[in-house]
Amino acid sequence: MQSTHMSTGGCNTPKQPSAALSQRVTTTPLTQKLVLLPGMGCTPVRSANFYGWLERAIETDERWKRKFSLTLRDFPDPHQCRESIWLPFVRDELNADENSILIGHSSGAVACARYAEKYKVKGICVVAGYDDDLGDEAEKASGYFDRAWDYDKIRENTEFRICFAGVKDHLVPIEVQRRFAKNLEAKLVEFPKGGHFFSPTFEELMVEIERATSSS
Repeated sequence: MQSTHMSTGGCNTPKQPSAALSQRVTTTPLTQKLVLLPGMGCTPVRSANFYGWLERAIETDERWKRKFSLTLRDFPDPHQCRESIWLPFVRDELNADENSILIGHSSGAVACARYAEKYKVKGICVVAGYDDDLGDEAEKASGYFDRAWDYDKIRENTEFRICFAGVKDHLVPIEVQRRFAKNLEAKLVEFPKGGHFFSPTFEELMVEIERATSSS
């Protein structure tokens, strides 16, 4: 999902960083690995939505930098987000494994759930997620919605699942987000005045990840 219309939603990109910076990966030994899957059209990734803020917060906040590292990369095929391209990239280039927590936003939320359907990960954070194509041709072409969801497999492959939903989201109806969370048997965190999570800050995300990892 991108911001201009339904098939191009999920991204707000106010500035353009350098190409070298956009490919930097933030990692620290002996920390919990987080992998971010962005929304459609969100490139350069660090200038979009809350992604760059999240990286800076983890690097500078004493609460988080000792515990977490973030893999943040520009994705291939950023405007179509095809499953056949994205899931191999997450597996082979970002090295998401059973010790990784996937954070997916919009189209990336769909991708992280499909990834967990195929591979074991520690947990998934679904931000503005949806489980059908919303009647949109670009979503249909992405490949994520050409078969039924195997929710049992997703639950089997994850230790925890958290969904973040904006009640005022103009791209993904709140009813769809609630249904997805219910089917995932995920913890649902709703924002009564929240939209599609274009805001550059999202502290609640890390608070919930901390809670999930401290109890897992």
